[in-house]
Amino acid sequence: MKHVLYIGWIGYNNLGDELMFECFKEQFYQLGDDYRLDLVNNEKRYLDNASLQAYDLIVLGGGSILSGANHPIQSYIIDALYQALQLNKKVMIWGSGIDWVPKSYLTDGQNIDFLKTNGWKSFHEKLNTVFRESSWSGVRGPLTKQLLEQAGVKKDVVISGDPAFLLQHGTDKNPFPAPFHPDDKVIGVNWGTSFHNIYGRNEITLEDQFADALNQLIADGYKIYFYIMWHADLEHTKRLAAKLSDKASWQIDDTVYPAASVLSLMTHFDFTINFKLHANYLSLAAGVPFIALGYRFKIFDFVRSVQLEKMAIATDDANLVPQIISLEKKISKNRSDIIETMDKQRQAYRLKLIEPFEQGLYI
Repeated sequence: MKHVLYIGWIGYNNLGDELMFECFKEQFYQLGDDYRLDLVNNEKRYLDNASLQAYDLIVLGGGSILSGANHPIQSYIIDALYQALQLNKKVMIWGSGIDWVPKSYLTDGQNIDFLKTNGWKSFHEKLNTVFRESSWSGVRGPLTKQLLEQAGVKKDVVISGDPAFLLQHGTDKNPFPAPFHPDDKVIGVNWGTSFHNIYGRNEITLEDQFADALNQLIADGYKIYFYIMWHADLEHTKRLAAKLSDKASWQIDDTVYPAASVLSLMTHFDFTINFKLHANYLSLAAGVPFIALGYRFKIFDFVRSVQLEKMAIATDDANLVPQIISLEKKISKNRSDIIETMDKQRQAYRLKLIEPFEQGLYI
Protein backbone atom coordinates (compact mmCIF):
# COMPACT_ATOMS: atom_id res chain seq x y z
CA MET A 1 0.00 0.00 0.00
CA LYS A 2 1.40 3.38 -1.09
CA HIS A 3 0.28 6.20 1.20
CA VAL A 4 0.10 9.67 -0.42
CA LEU A 5 -0.48 13.09 1.17
CA TYR A 6 -1.86 15.93 -0.97
CA ILE A 7 -1.19 19.53 0.16
CA GLY A 8 -3.70 22.15 -1.04
CA TRP A 9 -5.91 25.05 0.03
CA ILE A 10 -9.04 22.98 0.61
CA GLY A 11 -12.07 23.30 2.85
CA TYR A 12 -13.26 26.83 2.08
CA ASN A 13 -15.65 25.95 -0.77
CA ASN A 14 -13.64 27.95 -3.28
CA LEU A 15 -14.40 26.28 -6.59
CA GLY A 16 -10.96 26.88 -8.08
CA ASP A 17 -9.06 25.14 -5.29
CA GLU A 18 -11.63 22.40 -4.89
CA LEU A 19 -11.62 21.51 -8.57
CA MET A 20 -7.82 21.09 -8.60
CA PHE A 21 -8.06 18.50 -5.85
CA GLU A 22 -10.91 16.81 -7.71
CA CYS A 23 -8.71 16.63 -10.81
CA PHE A 24 -5.96 15.03 -8.73
CA LYS A 25 -8.35 12.49 -7.21
CA GLU A 26 -9.76 11.55 -10.61
CA GLN A 27 -6.28 10.59 -11.81
CA PHE A 28 -5.20 9.13 -8.49
CA TYR A 29 -8.06 6.66 -8.12
CA GLN A 30 -7.24 5.18 -11.50
CA LEU A 31 -4.04 3.83 -9.93
CA GLY A 32 -6.02 1.19 -8.06
CA ASP A 33 -6.35 -0.16 -4.55
CA ASP A 34 -2.62 -0.19 -3.87
CA TYR A 35 -2.73 3.59 -3.30
CA ARG A 36 -4.27 5.50 -0.42
CA LEU A 37 -4.79 9.28 -0.40
CA ASP A 38 -4.96 11.80 2.46
CA LEU A 39 -5.32 15.57 2.38
CA VAL A 40 -3.89 18.42 4.44
CA ASN A 41 -4.64 22.12 4.08
CA ASN A 42 -1.50 24.07 3.16
CA GLU A 43 -1.98 26.65 5.93
CA LYS A 44 0.79 26.53 8.51
CA ARG A 45 -1.45 25.55 11.43
CA TYR A 46 -2.44 22.38 9.59
CA LEU A 47 0.78 21.55 7.79
CA ASP A 48 2.86 21.81 10.95
CA ASN A 49 0.76 19.04 12.47
CA ALA A 50 0.89 16.69 9.51
CA SER A 51 2.64 13.40 10.25
CA LEU A 52 4.93 13.30 7.23
CA GLN A 53 6.58 10.13 8.50
CA ALA A 54 3.39 8.19 7.72
CA TYR A 55 3.53 8.79 3.96
CA ASP A 56 5.44 7.43 1.00
CA LEU A 57 4.83 10.50 -1.15
CA ILE A 58 3.98 14.13 -0.33
CA VAL A 59 2.39 16.03 -3.22
CA LEU A 60 2.40 19.82 -3.36
CA GLY A 61 -0.84 20.35 -5.24
CA GLY A 62 -2.12 23.02 -7.59
CA GLY A 63 -2.78 26.65 -6.78
CA SER A 64 -0.68 29.58 -5.65
CA ILE A 65 0.76 27.58 -2.77
CA LEU A 66 4.31 28.43 -3.63
CA SER A 67 3.17 31.96 -2.76
CA GLY A 68 2.52 34.11 0.26
CA ALA A 69 1.47 37.68 0.98
CA ASN A 70 4.78 38.59 2.63
CA HIS A 71 7.06 36.75 0.25
CA PRO A 72 6.44 35.02 -3.08
CA ILE A 73 7.24 31.62 -1.64
CA GLN A 74 5.87 30.46 1.69
CA SER A 75 8.98 29.22 3.42
CA TYR A 76 7.14 26.89 5.77
CA ILE A 77 5.78 24.89 2.81
CA ILE A 78 9.28 24.44 1.42
CA ASP A 79 10.40 23.59 4.97
CA ALA A 80 7.79 20.82 5.11
CA LEU A 81 8.85 19.37 1.77
CA TYR A 82 12.50 19.59 2.78
CA GLN A 83 11.69 17.81 6.04
CA ALA A 84 9.92 15.05 4.08
CA LEU A 85 13.05 14.53 1.99
CA GLN A 86 15.16 14.28 5.16
CA LEU A 87 12.79 11.50 6.24
CA ASN A 88 13.56 9.72 2.96
CA LYS A 89 10.07 10.40 1.62
CA LYS A 90 9.27 11.10 -2.01
CA VAL A 91 8.12 14.62 -2.95
CA MET A 92 6.18 15.66 -6.04
CA ILE A 93 5.17 19.16 -7.21
CA TRP A 94 2.03 19.10 -9.35
CA GLY A 95 0.91 22.35 -10.95
CA SER A 96 1.86 24.76 -8.16
CA GLY A 97 2.37 28.42 -8.94
CA ILE A 98 3.79 31.69 -7.66
CA ASP A 99 1.70 34.81 -7.08
CA TRP A 100 1.95 38.17 -5.24
CA VAL A 101 4.70 39.44 -7.51
CA PRO A 102 4.86 43.22 -8.12
CA LYS A 103 3.49 44.52 -11.40
CA SER A 104 6.90 46.04 -12.19
CA TYR A 105 8.21 42.52 -12.80
CA LEU A 106 5.79 42.24 -15.70
CA THR A 107 6.12 45.72 -17.13
CA ASP A 108 9.64 47.06 -16.89
CA GLY A 109 11.93 44.30 -15.70
CA GLN A 110 12.31 45.57 -12.15
CA ASN A 111 12.48 43.11 -9.24
CA ILE A 112 14.21 40.68 -11.56
CA ASP A 113 15.77 39.04 -8.50
CA PHE A 114 12.53 39.07 -6.56
CA LEU A 115 13.21 35.75 -4.87
CA LYS A 116 16.82 36.58 -4.01
CA THR A 117 16.04 38.44 -0.82
CA ASN A 118 18.83 39.07 1.65
CA GLY A 119 18.77 36.65 4.56
CA TRP A 120 17.15 33.86 2.56
CA LYS A 121 20.29 31.83 1.87
CA SER A 122 19.11 28.88 3.94
CA PHE A 123 15.69 29.06 2.30
CA HIS A 124 17.15 29.05 -1.21
CA GLU A 125 19.28 26.05 -0.36
CA LYS A 126 16.15 24.19 0.76
CA LEU A 127 14.24 25.37 -2.30
CA ASN A 128 16.91 24.02 -4.60
CA THR A 129 17.08 20.75 -2.70
CA VAL A 130 13.30 20.29 -2.88
CA PHE A 131 13.20 20.80 -6.64
CA ARG A 132 16.40 18.87 -7.30
CA GLU A 133 15.29 15.82 -5.34
CA SER A 134 11.58 15.83 -6.18
CA SER A 135 10.44 12.80 -8.13
CA TRP A 136 8.51 15.07 -10.50
CA SER A 137 8.31 18.88 -10.63
CA GLY A 138 5.58 20.60 -12.62
CA VAL A 139 4.72 24.29 -12.15
CA ARG A 140 1.72 26.26 -13.32
CA GLY A 141 3.23 28.59 -15.90
CA PRO A 142 6.34 30.03 -17.55
CA LEU A 143 6.52 33.06 -15.25
CA THR A 144 6.63 30.80 -12.19
CA LYS A 145 9.41 28.79 -13.80
CA GLN A 146 11.29 31.97 -14.66
CA LEU A 147 11.18 33.19 -11.06
CA LEU A 148 12.43 29.84 -9.79
CA GLU A 149 15.33 29.89 -12.23
CA GLN A 150 16.23 33.39 -11.08
CA ALA A 151 16.23 32.04 -7.52
CA GLY A 152 18.86 29.54 -8.58
CA VAL A 153 16.73 26.42 -9.12
CA LYS A 154 18.83 24.46 -11.57
CA LYS A 155 16.59 21.46 -12.18
CA ASP A 156 14.74 21.55 -15.51
CA VAL A 157 11.30 22.15 -14.08
CA VAL A 158 8.36 21.14 -16.27
CA ILE A 159 5.72 23.73 -17.14
CA SER A 160 2.86 21.34 -16.48
CA GLY A 161 0.07 23.89 -16.48
CA ASP A 162 -2.61 24.14 -13.84
CA PRO A 163 -4.45 20.92 -12.89
CA ALA A 164 -7.62 22.51 -14.30
CA PHE A 165 -6.32 21.69 -17.77
CA LEU A 166 -7.57 18.17 -17.04
CA LEU A 167 -11.17 19.37 -17.12
CA GLN A 168 -13.13 17.97 -20.03
CA HIS A 169 -15.73 19.65 -22.20
CA GLY A 170 -19.21 19.25 -20.77
CA THR A 171 -21.37 16.71 -22.60
CA ASP A 172 -24.73 17.74 -21.18
CA LYS A 173 -26.22 21.08 -22.12
CA ASN A 174 -28.49 22.50 -19.44
CA PRO A 175 -31.54 24.55 -20.42
CA PHE A 176 -30.69 28.10 -21.40
CA PRO A 177 -30.27 30.21 -18.25
CA ALA A 178 -33.42 32.14 -17.34
CA PRO A 179 -34.58 34.76 -18.11
CA PHE A 180 -32.68 34.80 -21.40
CA HIS A 181 -33.65 33.40 -24.78
CA PRO A 182 -31.50 31.04 -26.90
CA ASP A 183 -31.15 33.76 -29.53
CA ASP A 184 -29.66 36.21 -27.03
CA LYS A 185 -25.99 37.10 -27.10
CA VAL A 186 -24.82 36.31 -23.55
CA ILE A 187 -21.56 37.13 -21.78
CA GLY A 188 -20.70 35.03 -18.75
CA VAL A 189 -19.20 37.36 -16.16
CA ASN A 190 -17.32 36.25 -13.08
CA TRP A 191 -16.74 38.93 -10.48
CA GLY A 192 -15.66 38.91 -6.86
CA THR A 193 -13.06 40.19 -4.46
CA SER A 194 -9.45 39.72 -3.56
CA PHE A 195 -9.84 42.16 -0.64
CA HIS A 196 -8.02 44.90 -2.58
CA ASN A 197 -4.94 42.72 -3.09
CA ILE A 198 -4.96 43.58 -6.78
CA TYR A 199 -2.89 45.59 -9.22
CA GLY A 200 -4.17 49.09 -8.67
CA ARG A 201 -5.20 48.29 -5.07
CA ASN A 202 -8.73 49.72 -5.39
CA GLU A 203 -11.51 47.28 -6.27
CA ILE A 204 -14.21 49.98 -6.21
CA THR A 205 -12.47 52.00 -8.92
CA LEU A 206 -12.07 48.83 -10.94
CA GLU A 207 -15.71 47.95 -10.35
CA ASP A 208 -16.86 51.33 -11.67
CA GLN A 209 -14.74 50.92 -14.80
CA PHE A 210 -16.00 47.39 -15.33
CA ALA A 211 -19.62 48.52 -14.93
CA ASP A 212 -19.00 51.15 -17.62
CA ALA A 213 -17.67 48.48 -19.99
CA LEU A 214 -20.59 46.14 -19.29
CA ASN A 215 -23.09 48.93 -19.90
CA GLN A 216 -21.49 49.54 -23.28
CA LEU A 217 -21.69 45.84 -24.12
CA ILE A 218 -25.36 45.80 -23.06
CA ALA A 219 -25.98 48.77 -25.35
CA ASP A 220 -24.43 46.68 -28.14
CA GLY A 221 -27.04 43.99 -27.57
CA TYR A 222 -25.44 41.64 -25.05
CA LYS A 223 -27.03 40.10 -21.96
CA ILE A 224 -24.91 39.55 -18.84
CA TYR A 225 -25.01 36.36 -16.77
CA PHE A 226 -23.09 36.65 -13.51
CA TYR A 227 -21.71 33.46 -11.97
CA ILE A 228 -19.54 33.07 -8.88
CA MET A 229 -16.66 30.86 -7.82
CA TRP A 230 -16.90 31.52 -4.08
CA HIS A 231 -19.76 32.61 -1.81
CA ALA A 232 -17.67 35.53 -0.52
CA ASP A 233 -17.90 36.97 -4.04
CA LEU A 234 -21.69 37.25 -4.10
CA GLU A 235 -22.00 40.56 -2.24
CA HIS A 236 -19.46 42.19 -4.55
CA THR A 237 -21.19 40.79 -7.62
CA LYS A 238 -24.53 42.23 -6.51
CA ARG A 239 -22.93 45.63 -6.01
CA LEU A 240 -21.47 45.56 -9.51
CA ALA A 241 -24.77 44.46 -11.05
CA ALA A 242 -26.59 47.33 -9.34
CA LYS A 243 -24.45 49.73 -11.41
CA LEU A 244 -25.77 48.35 -14.70
CA SER A 245 -28.35 50.50 -16.42
CA ASP A 246 -30.76 47.92 -17.85
CA LYS A 247 -32.05 45.53 -15.18
CA ALA A 248 -33.66 43.31 -17.81
CA SER A 249 -30.27 42.64 -19.37
CA TRP A 250 -28.52 40.89 -16.50
CA GLN A 251 -29.01 37.96 -14.17
CA ILE A 252 -27.08 36.83 -11.07
CA ASP A 253 -26.70 33.14 -10.31
CA ASP A 254 -25.90 32.92 -6.60
CA THR A 255 -24.95 29.23 -6.62
CA VAL A 256 -21.37 27.99 -6.48
CA TYR A 257 -21.67 25.04 -8.82
CA PRO A 258 -19.30 22.11 -9.18
CA ALA A 259 -16.98 22.42 -12.14
CA ALA A 260 -18.99 20.11 -14.42
CA SER A 261 -22.10 22.26 -14.00
CA VAL A 262 -20.17 25.45 -14.75
CA LEU A 263 -18.78 23.88 -17.93
CA SER A 264 -22.31 23.00 -19.00
CA LEU A 265 -23.53 26.51 -18.21
CA MET A 266 -20.72 28.07 -20.23
CA THR A 267 -21.86 26.39 -23.43
CA HIS A 268 -24.52 29.12 -23.61
CA PHE A 269 -22.07 32.02 -23.48
CA ASP A 270 -20.59 33.86 -26.46
CA PHE A 271 -17.55 34.57 -24.29
CA THR A 272 -16.66 35.22 -20.67
CA ILE A 273 -15.03 38.03 -18.72
CA ASN A 274 -13.46 36.75 -15.52
CA PHE A 275 -11.97 38.06 -12.33
CA LYS A 276 -10.99 34.79 -10.62
CA LEU A 277 -8.20 32.74 -12.17
CA HIS A 278 -10.01 29.42 -12.46
CA ALA A 279 -13.03 30.98 -14.12
CA ASN A 280 -10.69 31.44 -17.09
CA TYR A 281 -9.58 27.81 -16.94
CA LEU A 282 -13.21 26.70 -16.90
CA SER A 283 -13.95 28.89 -19.90
CA LEU A 284 -10.97 27.40 -21.71
CA ALA A 285 -12.09 23.87 -20.86
CA ALA A 286 -15.59 24.67 -22.15
CA GLY A 287 -14.16 25.99 -25.41
CA VAL A 288 -15.50 29.49 -24.76
CA PRO A 289 -13.21 32.50 -25.41
CA PHE A 290 -12.39 34.58 -22.36
CA ILE A 291 -11.17 38.01 -21.31
CA ALA A 292 -9.08 37.75 -18.14
CA LEU A 293 -8.97 40.63 -15.69
CA GLY A 294 -5.30 40.62 -14.67
CA TYR A 295 -5.57 41.42 -11.00
CA ARG A 296 -2.39 39.63 -9.91
CA PHE A 297 0.67 37.87 -11.24
CA LYS A 298 -1.03 34.48 -11.54
CA ILE A 299 -3.39 35.70 -14.27
CA PHE A 300 -0.45 36.67 -16.46
CA ASP A 301 1.28 33.36 -15.71
CA PHE A 302 -1.86 31.65 -17.02
CA VAL A 303 -2.35 33.63 -20.24
CA ARG A 304 1.36 33.32 -21.02
CA SER A 305 1.07 29.55 -20.58
CA VAL A 306 -1.65 29.29 -23.24
CA GLN A 307 -0.16 31.84 -25.66
CA LEU A 308 -3.10 34.21 -25.20
CA GLU A 309 -1.34 37.12 -23.51
CA LYS A 310 -3.47 39.68 -25.35
CA MET A 311 -6.64 38.31 -23.75
CA ALA A 312 -5.67 39.70 -20.33
CA ILE A 313 -6.13 43.29 -19.18
CA ALA A 314 -4.34 44.50 -16.06
CA THR A 315 -6.72 45.83 -13.43
CA ASP A 316 -4.67 49.02 -13.11
CA ASP A 317 -4.87 49.71 -16.85
CA ALA A 318 -6.18 53.26 -17.35
CA ASN A 319 -7.72 52.11 -20.65
CA LEU A 320 -9.54 49.10 -19.21
CA VAL A 321 -12.93 50.04 -20.69
CA PRO A 322 -11.81 50.52 -24.32
CA GLN A 323 -9.58 47.45 -23.94
CA ILE A 324 -12.59 45.28 -23.05
CA ILE A 325 -14.60 46.69 -25.96
CA SER A 326 -11.67 46.07 -28.31
CA LEU A 327 -11.27 42.47 -27.13
CA GLU A 328 -14.98 41.81 -27.67
CA LYS A 329 -14.47 42.78 -31.31
CA LYS A 330 -11.37 40.59 -31.51
CA ILE A 331 -13.30 37.61 -30.16
CA SER A 332 -16.15 38.18 -32.62
CA LYS A 333 -13.71 38.36 -35.53
CA ASN A 334 -11.27 35.58 -34.53
CA ARG A 335 -13.44 33.25 -32.45
CA SER A 336 -12.51 30.01 -34.23
CA ASP A 337 -8.77 30.76 -34.09
CA ILE A 338 -8.95 31.56 -30.37
CA ILE A 339 -10.85 28.35 -29.64
CA GLU A 340 -8.35 26.34 -31.68
CA THR A 341 -5.47 27.80 -29.66
CA MET A 342 -7.24 27.07 -26.37
CA ASP A 343 -7.96 23.47 -27.31
CA LYS A 344 -4.42 22.85 -28.56
CA GLN A 345 -2.94 24.16 -25.32
CA ARG A 346 -5.38 22.24 -23.14
CA GLN A 347 -4.56 18.96 -24.87
CA ALA A 348 -0.80 19.55 -24.60
CA TYR A 349 -0.92 20.32 -20.89
CA ARG A 350 -3.22 17.40 -20.20
CA LEU A 351 -0.50 15.03 -21.42
CA LYS A 352 2.03 16.65 -19.10
CA LEU A 353 -0.22 16.55 -16.04
CA ILE A 354 -1.04 12.86 -16.33
CA GLU A 355 2.59 11.84 -16.86
CA PRO A 356 3.39 11.16 -13.18
CA PHE A 357 0.24 9.04 -12.81
CA GLU A 358 1.24 6.94 -15.80
CA GLN A 359 4.48 6.22 -13.91
CA GLY A 360 2.69 5.27 -10.68
CA LEU A 361 3.59 8.63 -9.11
CA TYR A 362 7.22 7.42 -9.21
CA ILE A 363 6.81 5.44 -5.99
